[in-house]
Amino acid sequence: MNLNEQQRQIGKDNFFDALQLSRRELLPALVTLPSVTAFYWGYSSMKGKPVRAALIGTGGQGRSHIDSLNPDYIQLVAFSDIRPSQQKKARVSLEAKYGSAARDIEMIEDYHKLLDRDDIEMVIIALPLHLHAACAIEAMQKGKHVLCEKLMAKTVADCKRMGRVARQTGRILAIGHQRHYSYLYANALEVARQKDIIGDVRHIRAFWHRNQTGGGKPGAEKGEFDTWFPKIAPEDAKIDAARYGYRDVDELVRWRLKQRTGAGLMAELGSHQLDACGILLKAVLETKGAHGNSLHPKAVSGVGVNAFFSDGREVEDHIYLTYEYPGDVVVTYSSITTNEADSYGEQVMGTRGTLAILGERDVYLLKEKALRDTRITWAERRISQPSAVSTSTAQWTTGMGLADTLASRGYREEQEHMAWLIRHPGEGQPRCGAEVGLADAVVALVSNMAAKERRRIEYKPGWFDINSDEAPEKA
Repeated sequence: MNLNEQQRQIGKDNFFDALQLSRRELLPALVTLPSVTAFYWGYSSMKGKPVRAALIGTGGQGRSHIDSLNPDYIQLVAFSDIRPSQQKKARVSLEAKYGSAARDIEMIEDYHKLLDRDDIEMVIIALPLHLHAACAIEAMQKGKHVLCEKLMAKTVADCKRMGRVARQTGRILAIGHQRHYSYLYANALEVARQKDIIGDVRHIRAFWHRNQTGGGKPGAEKGEFDTWFPKIAPEDAKIDAARYGYRDVDELVRWRLKQRTGAGLMAELGSHQLDACGILLKAVLETKGAHGNSLHPKAVSGVGVNAFFSDGREVEDHIYLTYEYPGDVVVTYSSITTNEADSYGEQVMGTRGTLAILGERDVYLLKEKALRDTRITWAERRISQPSAVSTSTAQWTTGMGLADTLASRGYREEQEHMAWLIRHPGEGQPRCGAEVGLADAVVALVSNMAAKERRRIEYKPGWFDINSDEAPEKA
């Protein structure tokens, strides 16, 4: 979306004014609260001591969890990783967060031994995708509550197994699609469900575009500049990979690029986008009378190609998909690795306007056929107040604590809510529990099948049903 600075400001002002109108009664109360997001997501301060937790897997995603931990809710007592290079990085992150107290956080290389500890109540799993199900199931069977990073599991059958074990053991299972706890997306949802502002929505465009070629530098096709093809650290090269179930160190370090251990762009990036689209489409489709399974896509068509890299990767570097939803709503998704002009985000396109969410930081509301370089908004007209005397965007957004919520991007909130639920049993469920995580996995994994086979696949209701044994990989 190419907008000049003045147009961007118009889009931001439009969005905030529309949001102010939709939450006119809620906003004044929130401004006085110390934690906006805790109030919004339905939790408060903890009863009792912080939950004793451990982190399993300290790669980039795992360290994002370290950075987001709130010691008022969670006491991190241990972590696990088999790679010496990641252990060192984890120590750096922990020391930056906890100072000298980080020394008390134990490193346990074998996560099975970590799960044997009776004093650990909750684990955060940030392992390679193929290990999610086995680790989560073992953790729940040993009495631990589980926050597992997305994608839920590598197969739909494994996702269902995880959900059933959670039910059998009475443990809480949450899946780390953190946009369910993003206050930015919550605000966007409030505007998206207003048909008199967006109009009749027929299309959502989602995308995640990166440039992993160093800007087209020579030799880039060998993965030199791809963050998913990192150099193998000397200390990691000495690992006995077979001991941990890997074919070699290359598969251990570059697991995202292997079919056996990862699921490519859809699992790592596309699942975020389609999850976000699902959140937005729920509001759109409910205004059309949809509910239950009618909120899931009906079919997907796609193309996936390895168009650039020749580094031995087994997954696509470009993927393009089209989803058919009820109510004749169409969603398109693209993930590419050779151009970053668009960055990443979602655009909700209605007959009256477009809602654009870019980079998990900026939201624009643009009026159809009226984009001009003057500040005229829907909200001003409907409130019948001139801009000069209406509540300013700067005033009320500061009160809402957006800077803090944007920094967390939902990571902190999903962790806090998980801990709060453990201390307040029976008072709620994770916003992305087993059923929601399963649905996201079905969408992503079937998308991979459609792109690989270059065909249209219709989604079956049984795939989304945690009680059914139907699974797309069995078809």
